[in-house]
Amino acid sequence: MLKNIIGGIAVGIANIIPGVSGGTFIVLLGLFDQLMESISNIFNLKIKLKNKKNDAIFIAQFLLGAAIGLIGFAKILEVLFVKFEVQTLYWFIGLILLSVPMLKRKEMNGEGINWLFLAIGLLLIAGLSYFSPGESGNIVPLEELVSKNMNFGFCLTLVGIGAIGGASMMFPGVSGSMVLLVLGYYHLFKGYVAHVTSFEPMILVALIFIAIGVGLGIITSAMITNYLLKHYKRNTMSFILGLIIMSAIVIIPDVAYTVPIIISSIVCFLFGATVILIFDRYSN
Repeated sequence: MLKNIIGGIAVGIANIIPGVSGGTFIVLLGLFDQLMESISNIFNLKIKLKNKKNDAIFIAQFLLGAAIGLIGFAKILEVLFVKFEVQTLYWFIGLILLSVPMLKRKEMNGEGINWLFLAIGLLLIAGLSYFSPGESGNIVPLEELVSKNMNFGFCLTLVGIGAIGGASMMFPGVSGSMVLLVLGYYHLFKGYVAHVTSFEPMILVALIFIAIGVGLGIITSAMITNYLLKHYKRNTMSFILGLIIMSAIVIIPDVAYTVPIIISSIVCFLFGATVILIFDRYSN
């Protein structure tokens, strides 16, 4: 139980970080196969209800941990993005880039990269970044979130935001937070999650729609990912590596670089890289 919850916390934290994939952490923690199988069993009508109990318990423990990590770390990021936005982004970049060789070694089993699918992954994220350059790091205040008009279109947007976040939990290499950052919805999503303890009715209603999207995203992505990795693993992993590499490039902050910013950014990059190296050593 404790391992499942701790694994969920790690994935929840990863899912709130732009550019870091919760799905990658599922793979590295050794929970990927069990999670895919459990989700498939829950929605498999051929499996008896009593045989689904353990799968449901495992999924509940994992999601509890993910919620703890998501909500807890969102509050920390609220502070980091206000006071140390550039340094925080370089920490993310260090995490992302150093995860590439680790993921290739663990998942490709010595197979070579399919450069075509790698290029497709690169171009996909580059295209998202080019056509939707995103938003600034400003925090969405509680007052603005509460005043949002909960019409059908906005509720549908919230479901979509949740679906991206949920799908990224299952698909290694894709960062839902990074995609949301590129599309301009990351700080809106983070704002709702960070203000959940305010217990404002409008915040809770918005989070319900986000949660619906998360559930839909998890189910859909789990099925698609499971199929692709079973039948087209080399091509899928090459595509994923392209997504990861370009996700690190597109979040490089466009600011005036002074000596203190350069030095602190390098330190934060190295810190992020060190975290991944330590994680790699521990996971082995």
